Amino acid sequence: MEYYGNTLCISHAELTAGIMSKSNLNYYVREGKIKQVQRACYGTPALFAVESLPLKYRTEVYRRNPDLQEKADSKPFMDTITPDGQAMRFYEAYVLPDGRHLSPEKQAEYSNNCAIMNAFRQCIETSNSHRMRQSKPRVNKTEFWRKAAAALPRLADRFPHSLPESDRRLQRKFNEYLHEGYACFISKKFQNINAAKVDDEDKESVLTVILAHHNNLDDVTIAGYYNREARKNGWKEITPSAVGVWRKKKDLIISVGRRGLTNFRNEKSMQVKRSRPTAPFLMWTLDGWDVELLYQKTKTNSKGHNVANYDNRLTLEVVLDPCINYPIGYAIGTHETPDLIAEALRNAAKHSEELFGVMLRANQIQCDHYAIKAMTPVYGVMGKLLTPARVKNAKSKVIEPYFDYLNETYCNKWNNWSGYGVTTNPKRQPNAEALNRLRHSFPDEAGVRRQIEEMIQAERALKIAQFRALMENLPTERRLPLNREAYLYSFGAATGFKNAIEGSGLRPTLLGMKRDYDCFDIRFREHTGTRWTVKYDPDNLHEVLAVNEDGTLRFMLTEKYVQPMALADRKTGDAAELQKVFDFNERLEGYVLENLNAAYEKADTYMREDNTLNRLLLCDSRGQHKLPKAQKRLKAVDVEAIEVKTVEVPIIPQGAPSTDKDDYSIF
Repeated sequence: MEYYGNTLCISHAELTAGIMSKSNLNYYVREGKIKQVQRACYGTPALFAVESLPLKYRTEVYRRNPDLQEKADSKPFMDTITPDGQAMRFYEAYVLPDGRHLSPEKQAEYSNNCAIMNAFRQCIETSNSHRMRQSKPRVNKTEFWRKAAAALPRLADRFPHSLPESDRRLQRKFNEYLHEGYACFISKKFQNINAAKVDDEDKESVLTVILAHHNNLDDVTIAGYYNREARKNGWKEITPSAVGVWRKKKDLIISVGRRGLTNFRNEKSMQVKRSRPTAPFLMWTLDGWDVELLYQKTKTNSKGHNVANYDNRLTLEVVLDPCINYPIGYAIGTHETPDLIAEALRNAAKHSEELFGVMLRANQIQCDHYAIKAMTPVYGVMGKLLTPARVKNAKSKVIEPYFDYLNETYCNKWNNWSGYGVTTNPKRQPNAEALNRLRHSFPDEAGVRRQIEEMIQAERALKIAQFRALMENLPTERRLPLNREAYLYSFGAATGFKNAIEGSGLRPTLLGMKRDYDCFDIRFREHTGTRWTVKYDPDNLHEVLAVNEDGTLRFMLTEKYVQPMALADRKTGDAAELQKVFDFNERLEGYVLENLNAAYEKADTYMREDNTLNRLLLCDSRGQHKLPKAQKRLKAVDVEAIEVKTVEVPIIPQGAPSTDKDDYSIF
């Protein structure tokens, strides 16, 4: 159905679709009883005036098409509407003042508005052009907008829109569209701009400052402060609910003042996503944790009474390899100290030796800033690189969630479990009444230490196979052996005393027993006057480290090999060890003679210049024997006046006969 001019017409296909036959239609057309308004052509159907149809056929047409008139009125617009791609791109890219984009539904609605307005404009221009060619007056705008407004409900079935259905308002919106373009359809209600009371930068700044106050004021208080300023400046007052809206809107800006910079960095700043190391020993991270296991302890107070308390906890220092969260090292203490951290690192070095036969260092160590100045030398021994986490940035340390894992996997199975910490939701904590009833059954400190040991050993047993397998991924250049000397210097135990070199080497008392250590390094025997501090590993007393007072001299000493007195007691290896001593002594004597000969060669030049000096050192009448210096001080006359009487005294080596007066050798 459509209009041809002002005539409501029906097509040939619609008429022959059950209303009348083709032959019947052709008959009525030939007889002139049905008016054919348009002949059929390529792409153009034959049209017949509905009002010219015989009554029974006309009735059937209206019965089948009760909205025939409306359908016919909307057909010219429906056929003209085409989607506006440019409008779609405009609304897709449009950003509202608060940073939001339009929803897809709104984008489609506004794009359809534009498409329909474009169709109206095209219809007006086409009709005017057609009528001007026929020298007829332009289209009647009132009649046009009446038909356009009437067609909008039918157009909405195919093109959902939000255009007004009043012909006058529709025409006004059309003119607005022509002047403002696509933006005229965007509702001002998106930002509530029409009713906004905080509608400029000054008002917004005042409200933002109050919202960002560090006292975390509630909405009612903030509204009161703002309205006080509003009355002074003649602004509109706001309600607490409006403050709530602005609190959400300005949350990013005011969170620094309300919660602090640390909270802002943890919750608002962009976080870095990282992957785990691909192999062991690429990175270690360490930290201390108050294990959530209670133990009982009895103390004597100032009045001499024994008082037991049951809220004691131990600290577990863990060195974690984050490739699979393997606890490579640990130590247990009453609280975190630099010594406890060093003990955990020492345990890591020892455990790496247990796993792979050699003590290994990490390529990178991540720690916090606790005792960073004192611990940096130790970290330097155990890691190639040190990368401390930023202060108060617990998220960067993967060991923090690992402690939660230990707490939930192991600790909560024991009756002395204390829960999740004081900041956790009370509903998740264990029953305090039950803990109070069971407090007398809590273990002592030694018992909790055994629980922690059991927990770590279970964790290692669970992951050790995977940890060994991943070791194949560690490149050769990334395997960093830990030097024995560095290990003993950083983690070795000290006797508390100093020792000097004796003929048998150093004889420190280790673990309550005198032990003999010596070194095959000749330089060690050059420091006979040095007092040495001996550092040792209680688990391996075969080697110790001798360190002088300021740590500038260090020598690795090995326990002396004990040779049997009787040849009959000799066993395999004794001869080789004895030969090592003989070889060393031979090298030592050669070293001494070589240096002594070199000294003689250099001193011989000076000794030949003065025969007296070559033999004796004699004093003159003034008690001087350093003649060059005396000659400078004395005048020439005085020099002549000096009488020098030389008395030769034969030098005989001690114990030699008096006839050996010419033998000056000291050997």
